[in-house]
Amino acid sequence: MATLFRTTPAFFRFWLAQAVSQVGDRVHSLALIWLVYHWSESALAVGMILVATSLPGILVSPLAGVLCDRASRRRIMIGADLARFLVVGWLAWQSHTGALGYPGLIAATVAVALASAFFNPAALAMLPGLVPREDLTRANAASQLVAGMSAVAGPLFGSALIALIGVPLAFAINALSFLGSALCIALVREPHWTRAGKTGFLNELRAGRDALRGAPLIGALLAPVVVINFFFAAIPVVTPVLAESVFRSGAGGLGILMSCFGGGLFAGSLILSIGRGRGERRAALSGFALIGLAFPVIAFSPWLYAAGMGLAVVGIGLSIVNITLITLFQKLLDDGTRGKIMALVSALALSLQPVAYGVMGLVTDALKPSGALLASGAVILLVTLRIATLKELKEV
Repeated sequence: MATLFRTTPAFFRFWLAQAVSQVGDRVHSLALIWLVYHWSESALAVGMILVATSLPGILVSPLAGVLCDRASRRRIMIGADLARFLVVGWLAWQSHTGALGYPGLIAATVAVALASAFFNPAALAMLPGLVPREDLTRANAASQLVAGMSAVAGPLFGSALIALIGVPLAFAINALSFLGSALCIALVREPHWTRAGKTGFLNELRAGRDALRGAPLIGALLAPVVVINFFFAAIPVVTPVLAESVFRSGAGGLGILMSCFGGGLFAGSLILSIGRGRGERRAALSGFALIGLAFPVIAFSPWLYAAGMGLAVVGIGLSIVNITLITLFQKLLDDGTRGKIMALVSALALSLQPVAYGVMGLVTDALKPSGALLASGAVILLVTLRIATLKELKEV
């Protein structure tokens, strides 16, 4: 990875922007989930705030993807970071003054999700132009490595902040992280690429759909991934319930569980960052299987740290799956259409996630965390067996 940074300084600045932003994101996410569960003591309420983090992005992703193929991806990322800086800064101030209520929290969460819906496809579309094609897997792994490192450090740091100082500072740090990310992106020279012509929003969506049909592997994987994403939603819904109601460990326990998950993300990214990007089918299937097998481990864990080990295995599997599939998709797609198609694929893959958060909140309240995790793990393993039979994946 050091060689990659040295030979491609633009990618290093791009990577640094992600590092700064995602540490703040993890602190923010922990503060958000903890605040909602502390107010309500309900898994359903946690599910509803997670709906607010995901649904707006799914709805506007197709529009964002079209814009990412027309306009400067660098400027889109900077604008999204500045918007998130202002919104989360307002959230920190409202929380500090005691004026923050549930409606304001939902509104700010929706606004951040909308900005992220523009930032993420722009980043995914821009990254392949920053590194040589043969280094794309390692570059994606390095980006996911950021997610892993931030997912370890952010919750531990955030739980300490919440315990010692409170939620407002956690929000304030996230706001500053978005400002730092914008400054780093401003130092990146945007790579040359052929921009899509302005043929109308609907025509461009049709063009994206047609291009998607020309990539049979992506189409074949969509339905199974939608199902897996639906049942994976049990993890973010159940985690605060495990920390507070099962293990009685409070914000510190929540930070430990989220950090264990982050440690898994880091480990999976590290494995692929030092590899050569071969064996994509085996890597994807292994990642899906690890996720499904870890769910019952978490469900039957008698101790906080045992559940944390299960979450670490989930993180490893998720990291391997994300890096492998993103790299495959980036290689299959043309530069001029990559933004809209990646955004469309993301929106479709996550289309049921907002519903899943609500359903998993109800299931967790009714069946307890163990029931939700066991059912979800079983479905994920069954879908993994289905993915293993896809002829499109066998041809990779």
